[in-house]
Amino acid sequence: MKRPSPWLFALTGTPYGVVGSFVAQVMPNLAQRAKIDLGDVGLFSALLFIPTIVLFLYAPLIDLGPRRKHWLLITSVVGAACMYATFLMPLPAHLTAFMVFAFFANAISGLVGSCNGALMSDSMPDELRGRAGGWYNVGNLSGGALSASLVIWLIGAGVRPAVVGAIVSAMMIAPSVAVLWLDEPPRPKIDRGAAFRTTLREARRLLFSKRGVTGIALCMSPVGTAALVNFFSGMSDAYGVSARTVAIVTGLGNAGLSAVGSAIVGYLCDRFNRRVLYLASGLLTAVCGVAMALSPRSPTTFVIGGLTYALITGFCYAAFTATVLETMGKAGQTAATQYSLFIAAGNLAITYVGLIDTRFSDRFGVEGVVASDAALNVLGVVVLGVAFWRLGSFGKWSHPANAPEPEPPPLVDQPPAPVFPTAVARIVDRDDGRDEP
Repeated sequence: MKRPSPWLFALTGTPYGVVGSFVAQVMPNLAQRAKIDLGDVGLFSALLFIPTIVLFLYAPLIDLGPRRKHWLLITSVVGAACMYATFLMPLPAHLTAFMVFAFFANAISGLVGSCNGALMSDSMPDELRGRAGGWYNVGNLSGGALSASLVIWLIGAGVRPAVVGAIVSAMMIAPSVAVLWLDEPPRPKIDRGAAFRTTLREARRLLFSKRGVTGIALCMSPVGTAALVNFFSGMSDAYGVSARTVAIVTGLGNAGLSAVGSAIVGYLCDRFNRRVLYLASGLLTAVCGVAMALSPRSPTTFVIGGLTYALITGFCYAAFTATVLETMGKAGQTAATQYSLFIAAGNLAITYVGLIDTRFSDRFGVEGVVASDAALNVLGVVVLGVAFWRLGSFGKWSHPANAPEPEPPPLVDQPPAPVFPTAVARIVDRDDGRDEP
């Protein structure tokens, strides 16, 4: 099979980003226009994230039937139809219908992410997975931010919702067509029962290994969630910025800087320790939050803070994807399911961090929101850093080709084997580093 160029995933990741940007930026802005409280916006965001949290329950569908590249095209088209219907439901009069269509758009677009994860896992060698993940997030973050910027500008200009919905749908479908240029072999015909059993077995093998457990812990932590990117457009009134400024910061500025961040860290993830880079991105998120909390409420704070956060968001997402792909290895037949397990854990983290952050809005204002985000990141980095150091679970410290050979275990003074149940012992002691299913 011919190896695809890593940049191709920037196009195939765009449909997922368009829906994600709707939840993160367009929905809060529309809610603010409809005079809906920021605390309620946090609740709406959490509800729309539910499909991405339970994604692993229906992602096995992608591991059956058509090729994954065909699944990606199908789910992009269906998700675009749901997104179009969402724009036909004005707020606050049709809030329920608006949320239902947005919910299904997010549920279906999650499968686009699963397709991309499986294709990156199986088609890219380990030394290029960081770059593939970086380019994927260029499309995910930047493509989504561009669509959000355009939508917010169009809505502010009074363009009819049906026209806006049609443009958003086109921005999902058109890039997804690029997946047809990806060389993927035909899927072998297998018994569906056997495929389901294989999926369960491989998922269990991954989750009950040290690298799998620590990978899930990393994904479920508040570190590097970049949750505030989902609420900047809803905080504009507090900072006294115009709709035009919001569109520039959360749209074009977000698109450009998150793309730069993703590309840089994607490259670095192929040369240095991916988990260390992910924890470092969490610390940078905290620094940005503290700086915003201590700065006056002004358009300058919003612009500088929002753009800096966008750059760091690119760091976080690229390091996250590279870490997940490294943890999975070549997952083969069950790649979409395995990838979705980690993505679901990551989306759970984004959801609860967003809920916690926005709970501080009523009492402490926007300063409480950004300070809460910073505190959660610092706490997560400290806990995970200590745990990974004690377990020896930081993974590769350099590019695989330059990694030192592991030292042989000592022949004497071995500690007694832990008296744990077999499954727990596997979690603590096993680090199955094989790169095959």
